[in-house]
Amino acid sequence: MKKLRNIQIIEIFEVMVVGMVPTAANAAGTFYCSTSVTTGGSGTLDDPWACSDDTQLASVVDDQVCAIYSGGDLYQLFPDSYRYHVVTWYSTTDCRVTASYDYAGYPPYTGVDLATPYVIGIVALVGVGLVGAGYIILRRRKQVTV
Repeated sequence: MKKLRNIQIIEIFEVMVVGMVPTAANAAGTFYCSTSVTTGGSGTLDDPWACSDDTQLASVVDDQVCAIYSGGDLYQLFPDSYRYHVVTWYSTTDCRVTASYDYAGYPPYTGVDLATPYVIGIVALVGVGLVGAGYIILRRRKQVTV
């Protein structure tokens, strides 16, 4: 029994050590740049960086996301779509876009922010209203047929 416990402790230690081995780091933050902005910006959804051409996009990736934030998720906003870039930081001399994906619409979590209890409450109220309307219709039908 004691031997089994020692093996479990060693396994836990191994998992901890493997988790500490340095690898690539990404998702240091979520940033936004827009093709409709020509200069400036702070990288937020409300004030995106300018990336109207490839030179500006490269500058955003190299000078902002890599140099300051050590990687992250970059959403490049177009008028009717967006491009999601995964910017991965490997070292001070190696930080780059490792994946890019195109999507229609707007980036996730940028719409109306309603808390789950409000959504559930609204659905429940609509349900109660429909049941009430059905009950009223049923009573009126019974009155007419009598």
